[in-house]
Amino acid sequence: MRFLEINEIWAWCAEAGIELVDRARPADDSALLQKARWLYADGERSGREPGLAHTAVARIGAFDEALLWITQTGVWPSTEDWPTYYAMRGRVGERRSLDVAPGHLFAAGEGELLVQFLTATMENGWDCFVLASRGGRIADTRVVVSHDEWIELQSSKPVSFDVAAV
Repeated sequence: MRFLEINEIWAWCAEAGIELVDRARPADDSALLQKARWLYADGERSGREPGLAHTAVARIGAFDEALLWITQTGVWPSTEDWPTYYAMRGRVGERRSLDVAPGHLFAAGEGELLVQFLTATMENGWDCFVLASRGGRIADTRVVVSHDEWIELQSSKPVSFDVAAV
């Protein structure tokens, strides 16, 4: 796993063929017409975050790289646990702030680590995108998380959350 600064995120997205909106987030992809959204909390941590994060990463499938890009924080400061989040970053050797390096790039075989960071993003009430690549091409499923406490799978094929896993 490695952390990316914003210019590195832009470069990764350009290489993967992902268009950006104002360099602030990925543009909507017209190929990802199938969507499944799950409201996971109601103003506080629900305990459903880990199960939904695991399901979302499983729906992405095998990947060579997966980028978790945190695009907004601070909307619900009372839900943010900065010490725990920075401890997670520290355990993998990262010392820069989230403001400096908002991208989290996971290699093949780091799916469980991606689940941990995606869970933390959800628990903290942040916005993020998870974009994966396989064989040098962008995967056909992406994950969007909103500070409004929903997670969405966007895919080119029918997709759903496994309610039993939640």
